[in-house]
Amino acid sequence: MSSRCDLKWRRMLSILFAGMIAGLSGTCASAGETRFSSGPEEFAGHRYYWLAYWRLEVAIPDDAAPDDRFEVLFGTKGPEKRLLVFEYQGARGSMNEARSEGYEWLPVPLGALKPGTTVVLHGGAGPNRPAFLAGVRVTGKCQAAPRVKPVAVAAPNATPDSALVWSKGLGFEADDYTRRLWQPAPSEPDWARAERSARYAGVALGKVQRWLRERCLAVRDEKSGLFRPTGRQWNYQDTAADCYPFYVWAAYYTDLEILESVMLDVLEAEQRLCNHLDRLPVAYDMDAGHKEEISFDAMIFGAAEYAKDGLVPIVELTGRKYAWFARFQAITDDIFLHARIDTPYGKIPSTNVEVNGDLLQILPRLYTMTGDRKYLDWAHRLADNYLLPGKFVPSRLSDHGCEVIGGLGLLFAIDRTAQPEKCDQYKPHLEYMFDEVLRRGRNSEGLIVGDLQPTDGPHDNVSVRDGWGYDFVGFLDYDLALGTTRYSEAIRQPMRNLLLPKYREFHWDDRSRDNTADSVEGGLYLLNRFPTVETFVWADREIATLLVDHNAPDRLWDTHKLEANTVRSVLIHTMLHTRNTIARPWRPGLQLGAAPVGTDGVCVHMRSDEPYEGRLQFDIPRHRANMGFEQDWPRMNCVPEWFTVEPDAERRYEVRDVDGERREVSGRELAEGLAVRLERRKPLRLVIRPL
Repeated sequence: MSSRCDLKWRRMLSILFAGMIAGLSGTCASAGETRFSSGPEEFAGHRYYWLAYWRLEVAIPDDAAPDDRFEVLFGTKGPEKRLLVFEYQGARGSMNEARSEGYEWLPVPLGALKPGTTVVLHGGAGPNRPAFLAGVRVTGKCQAAPRVKPVAVAAPNATPDSALVWSKGLGFEADDYTRRLWQPAPSEPDWARAERSARYAGVALGKVQRWLRERCLAVRDEKSGLFRPTGRQWNYQDTAADCYPFYVWAAYYTDLEILESVMLDVLEAEQRLCNHLDRLPVAYDMDAGHKEEISFDAMIFGAAEYAKDGLVPIVELTGRKYAWFARFQAITDDIFLHARIDTPYGKIPSTNVEVNGDLLQILPRLYTMTGDRKYLDWAHRLADNYLLPGKFVPSRLSDHGCEVIGGLGLLFAIDRTAQPEKCDQYKPHLEYMFDEVLRRGRNSEGLIVGDLQPTDGPHDNVSVRDGWGYDFVGFLDYDLALGTTRYSEAIRQPMRNLLLPKYREFHWDDRSRDNTADSVEGGLYLLNRFPTVETFVWADREIATLLVDHNAPDRLWDTHKLEANTVRSVLIHTMLHTRNTIARPWRPGLQLGAAPVGTDGVCVHMRSDEPYEGRLQFDIPRHRANMGFEQDWPRMNCVPEWFTVEPDAERRYEVRDVDGERREVSGRELAEGLAVRLERRKPLRLVIRPL
């Protein structure tokens, strides 16, 4: 009698314990049954896991009998069949089912059940739509509920360490399904792609907003009004050039109120406290409350870094609307006002190739923004100094050398119409420089190494650095300016090779996330011109697994320069997934993604965990409206344009709500922001095309 009681109590405790464990991922609805009450999605009154994003590891209860039956609460949203792949006891099988809308308990043919073993459920790989499940159960003699461990996956059969909650049925390989996913101009809306992008952008922008509010604002010095991410000093080569601009970017994309208050106040404070020689600034000691003495060359270096890496990214987004443009122009004017280096072509401010590379990227922008010829003349002084003596090639091809390659390429593109005779003069010199880089600066996969080598390549024993994409921006400008394809294959080759195993978690310079961020940034500039499946997949993999960390929702970036540069690349990549659309205001739990439709349209997917009212703002041709470029020249320190609208009242667009009305609006309305209203967890799907 006592033995039977002990057995009874042990069995009751086993059932209770199993229910408690199951409650980590769901709740026990009845004996032997687990419902996914904490599943990430909801449909028809049930929470569920979509097997495109999750693998479920289900433990068979200890009291299961061999002839008990394993069942899943299988969901469907229409007549299309959905795939469930199951793995058990070394065997693998699948079910491809279509049912009426809603959910149905379906048996999974596992054969004889064995207590304590694990069933793995996932969505398979390839083009089939994965199933979504709202529960699991064991029927028959079993009374305990199965324990369920959900694992976010990059592909339905991926391993746990490649978890990506936003990836739909996609491994990090360029298979047929992936190639269809990344078609540059699909004729019909690809809602799976748009929804996948919305999941990514929701995670990324949610983290960026939290980083801005919780981390960046916390390192603002109360007395001076400046930011102090690494200590007592506000300086211009790091804090102003690499931290501040991307705090501003975070505010631009997620919190305009902070942009127009805190960020502009910091701009005013740094000028008031730090201007030293006219409007050229020096570092400021916030603890001591005074400027710090530095050399003239160090002052010029910091000012050039601030203008190119700090102010150019802001002005690229905001144009001349805010005071950042005036600061950008003033610093550049005073750099040349105090230029001290005599050359046969006129005075230049520095002999440092990085400083002059920075200025070669700044000056063409200022010329097209203002029409002031002096900026073009100053740029020609620098270019003449490097190119006209002949056979110029920078010895360093990564950071501190790649700036001059991109700067000369951008100037060449501007000169094609601004001063064609200079374009003709520079052409053979640029070809020599580019050809030497390709001859003495690449490995066998086509990636540019860190330093120019004394002999012909390929150089597989030399480190590849994170500036490879920045270098190729200059090559691309040359081809676009002349309408040629001289360097197209050289640019495409490394883009096709980025998915080679050696470049997974590759250390471009060292283990800093900043180096991965720089490499991805350069790749995205090229990807905007050469849509390449391998590079799309590589960028997604590097950003999501190394930079955003989807497996750690509460892990945010630090505020120092390497982490701020990481946020920069995350935002550039996020705009690929939203096609530059922005939800204003951004709210936690919001998702926004988009995909191209044809060559000139876009489909947008929005969803919110809570009711939402706001504006869906579309991008404009910033290269023309903000920068004054005739063409969208490839360039560093910008956000590529993926979908834009003409911001005037005359240009008309069709906006079609897939579940509602069709209407006609102006480009100005889209640029200012289309009013949207979202019900809780109900997607809004829009197709926008020009008329």
